[in-house]
Amino acid sequence: MTRFRLPVVALTAAAAAVVVMPAGVGSASPAAHPTTIAAAQARVAALNDRAEQLTEAYNTATGVLSTLQRKERITNRQLSHDRAQLTKVTKVLSAGAAAAYKSGGLDPTISLVTSGTAQTFLDQTSSLTEVARYEATAVSTASAAQRDVAAAEKIHSAQVAQEHKIVSSLASQKSQINSLLNQAQAVLSHLKAAQRARIAAQQQATVQHAVAQRTSYHPPAYTGAAAGQAAVAVKFAYAQLGKPYVWGGAGPNSFDCSGLTMRAWGAAGVSLPHSAAGQQGMLHSVSLSAMQPGDLVFYGSPAYHVAIYIGGGRQIAAPHTGTVVQIQSVSGATSAGRP
Repeated sequence: MTRFRLPVVALTAAAAAVVVMPAGVGSASPAAHPTTIAAAQARVAALNDRAEQLTEAYNTATGVLSTLQRKERITNRQLSHDRAQLTKVTKVLSAGAAAAYKSGGLDPTISLVTSGTAQTFLDQTSSLTEVARYEATAVSTASAAQRDVAAAEKIHSAQVAQEHKIVSSLASQKSQINSLLNQAQAVLSHLKAAQRARIAAQQQATVQHAVAQRTSYHPPAYTGAAAGQAAVAVKFAYAQLGKPYVWGGAGPNSFDCSGLTMRAWGAAGVSLPHSAAGQQGMLHSVSLSAMQPGDLVFYGSPAYHVAIYIGGGRQIAAPHTGTVVQIQSVSGATSAGRP
């Protein structure tokens, strides 16, 4: 399996940064359309591989956006709480100020003259001391509430700004993916009708072969701690053979590469992100020579493609647009991971 290993700058939750694809990944330089089937298929494969890399970057960014939005909702709730607290304390202070105004704000020494007795004055002084202490506490609480509101507002503003940045990046990536797929379609459309018919026949044969492979499933001889789960994941992957690759797809009728592996292990009760790089980052690393059925096979670092190992040097993968979920030989893999 030939793959174009152009580097992908993965988007991580820690950085919450927008994915920036290296030059050449998002667009293809203009060139004359090939006139032979072999040349056309090579051009289409290159465009589809580029689109797949962008798709995985898009999936990663979507996952980060989802996480950021959850955090933003938590911050927003905290901000609402802090604002309510500030309003409450402010009302208490306002009520105290109004009461002092209504009483004329008399100085304690004046009260000595008007109170009549020293004991009455002492009682009043004690009350004034308590009031002053209460007001000081209220002022301190109000100041703390103001600081909490300011801090929450700052965090919330930063989160919203990051969301807008990622959303803008996603729109750009989506446009680039569609552009690449349109270019691939244009390559095929410039072939002669007979050539297009031959390619269509080849694709149909690939689908039929993939579907036929479903019946060849045998439980993998997996002896690891997650033997039962691995068998479930592999069985799920087998059941998807022949279904088309669609970028962003996560079943039930179509998949992209990480959507397939996510759903396969999801069927086994293991939650994985919809991102090849994200899956690569959270799994236990295993040697390519020590892979067992159910392990995930990664291409690139950070990964831009992922498949599920089924044993015997083979994997089930959703390669790229124009193909279907199929069994392939493991070739060119860079790492493997075990859920």
